[in-house]
Amino acid sequence: MPKITKSILPKKGASGIRTEVVDSDVLRFSFKLFDYSDEEVCPGVFRNGYTRALMDRLKGFSSWKVSEFTSNRSSAVRVHPIDWDKTARPNGFAHLNEQYAIYTPWQFSISANQDGRVHGLLIDNCFYIVWLDHHHAVYPAT
Repeated sequence: MPKITKSILPKKGASGIRTEVVDSDVLRFSFKLFDYSDEEVCPGVFRNGYTRALMDRLKGFSSWKVSEFTSNRSSAVRVHPIDWDKTARPNGFAHLNEQYAIYTPWQFSISANQDGRVHGLLIDNCFYIVWLDHHHAVYPAT
């Protein structure tokens, strides 16, 4: 379990519901920018076990600090910024609103080579998942 730098203390919000105060540097995930409209970079059907592998990876990363995520160069997780010029998708996330163009796109692997990559944007401490690239369409094998 990672060390949390801020205390986790239950607090009552305005609604009376208990909430937690957590370290703001821990990586979070959002599907707000998720795009499943392009079957090539986000197929409608995945192999058996894919969803479990994806959830396991997201769960694992959810205990990482953003700095651990962005500095990790392990071949097991393959976390790195995306250079669109070196991909089969040189236009990148062109479908997103132009406000997102200022953010660096990132990718990480779900497992060794079996489940492809997750592509998205890291904004503050949140990784916005855009594509679930199950078949390596962004970085195809050469």
